[in-house]
Amino acid sequence: MLRDVTSDSAVAATNTTSEKQGGRVLLVEDEAPIREGLCELFQSQGFEVIAIGDGLAALEQAAGGGFDVVVLDIMLPGMDGLGVLSHVRSRGDHTPVLLLTAKGAEDDIVKGLEAGADDYVAKPFGIHELLARVKGLMRRAQLREREPKKIIAVGEALIDLDQLVVRSPHGEVKLTARECSILEFLAARAHRPVGRDELLVEVWGYRDGTIQTRTVDVHMQQLRAKLKAVPGGDEWIGTVRGRGYRFEGPLAG
Repeated sequence: MLRDVTSDSAVAATNTTSEKQGGRVLLVEDEAPIREGLCELFQSQGFEVIAIGDGLAALEQAAGGGFDVVVLDIMLPGMDGLGVLSHVRSRGDHTPVLLLTAKGAEDDIVKGLEAGADDYVAKPFGIHELLARVKGLMRRAQLREREPKKIIAVGEALIDLDQLVVRSPHGEVKLTARECSILEFLAARAHRPVGRDELLVEVWGYRDGTIQTRTVDVHMQQLRAKLKAVPGGDEWIGTVRGRGYRFEGPLAG
């Protein structure tokens, strides 16, 4: 059942209390057929959905909080998805965000990850892939809430996993929650290489690590680029040919 929220471009999909098993999703998509189809998809999986078709309306809705994940299209009227994402992150809101991008739009993907997106899927996408991404983001967020607060010392630098930043004598480098999770996972397994399939399951939260996606490579590229601003940071993540990645920074202790 759909009802108006703030305008003709916003709808809420409501469930009974017993049906709200999947969490609460803010869906931002301006194409009505896609928006309505995704509402039905998420509802069928037990999610409560607030669906918005306008960037400014989405920003207002997000300000109220209470969402477990945001599914955000980039091309939107009022304010584009990257603008919405930047405003959300500037408020200190770390709700997981999954971007919906046009196929092959590498610039949008890079800008989205730099602005703080946790993951992305390119249109056209399969419903199983989309659900896997959304559920994975929610599982990782739930695990992080239960984990003890941590700081990882690497040489003269400190990775603050709570504040999402690397501090060094040269200043601070801001990271996304996903980038911190990657560093934390690799650092805890510095004695061995970690494959993409393991990262997809343990860091992205996918049920199946064999899913075909370039998201690990794209995130690694962005993370390595940021770490160049940290003394010695460009050597922290090594590539082991045919096996994946290994943390090679000088861990304290």
